[in-house]
Amino acid sequence: MTTAMITAMNRMIRLTGLAVVLLGLAAVAGPVVAQAADAGKPARLLVVTVTSGFRHASINTAEPVLEQLGRERGLYHLDYLRMPEGRPSQPKAPKRADGVSDADWQQQEAAYKAAEEQFRAADAVWQQGLKEQFAKAFAPASLAQFDGVIFASTTGELPIPDLGAFLDWIKSGKAFIGFHAATDTLKSSDAYCDMIGGHFAGHPWNGSGQHAFVVHEPSHRIAAMFPARFRWQDEIYQYDSRYKPENLRVLVSLEMQASSPKEPWHVPVSWVRDYGAGRVFYTNFGHNDFTWKEPMFQQHIAEGIAWSLKRFDADATPNPDVQAAEYLRSVIAAAAAATGKNADDLLAKIETKISRDPSWAKGLRPLLLELRELKADERAEAYAKVLAAIDQ
Repeated sequence: MTTAMITAMNRMIRLTGLAVVLLGLAAVAGPVVAQAADAGKPARLLVVTVTSGFRHASINTAEPVLEQLGRERGLYHLDYLRMPEGRPSQPKAPKRADGVSDADWQQQEAAYKAAEEQFRAADAVWQQGLKEQFAKAFAPASLAQFDGVIFASTTGELPIPDLGAFLDWIKSGKAFIGFHAATDTLKSSDAYCDMIGGHFAGHPWNGSGQHAFVVHEPSHRIAAMFPARFRWQDEIYQYDSRYKPENLRVLVSLEMQASSPKEPWHVPVSWVRDYGAGRVFYTNFGHNDFTWKEPMFQQHIAEGIAWSLKRFDADATPNPDVQAAEYLRSVIAAAAAATGKNADDLLAKIETKISRDPSWAKGLRPLLLELRELKADERAEAYAKVLAAIDQ
């Protein structure tokens, strides 16, 4: 069987739904994670669901799901840091309608300015209350009570009083678990971005679409519940230039050749890393409310949490070679679609080269990164360079 035929067969093995997986999963979900919990008494985790940017409606589902998983498996107990109640609503700026007199418009503008001043005063009080909550929860004496922290779709600039001390706390041997928009949090901090692995830079694969995914290590316990290739409906992030493949072991990626739009870059979805003596587990899944209700996703996050709490060991060695290979496959998928070339032929070529030298694709990374800075109608020359490098 030729390499091209093998590649084609592998790409055909994709689920169009979750029913087949869930039937088998129901029989094993409890015992597998129960083994993880046996390694120690239930941990104590702080769950942060505060947002200063976009707020996902799925947070309301995530909280009880996380609570249930910890209780049923005896794995952890949870404390929560939530949004304070009573946040004031910002008034909307008026729009001048046709026929409104100058005098009436001036009254509307004056009323809006007065409402804005009231809002700013009330919001300052609310923000101060939020800061006080964070100061208490993230004080050294408070953090010392926890084995780890979960950022469940947090967004924006959270008022952590001493971010450096918090990151050092994780490095000391604690667990950090991030779900979905945890990578859309603390954008101003390169140190936080380095810890979690990447920062949000858009989501052209939105929550209403079925997207394709590839599991790089089907035997890895945190990814073993997924088929080797599958389709799922959820919102998928791409990450900015601070993403460092040399820091992370990526377990699941977007499979670009079977997704739309086809963008010429690697889009990791779930990964693990060692962070000092601590452990970091992140999964981008979790935008949609129904994602949290799927047993397969629940198994994924339960195993990720158990690993981060050191209930079992699994390989977290960074895999930049694997990521570079997936990056190149994504570029080929986009280049073939843009140039009309045969994607299967191109993929067969690169798979042959990768099989001979797993690090070959990593050597092309600087060339591939050039595409990130180009608009779609400016990529022809860069695609030609990549295709020429494959033919060498």
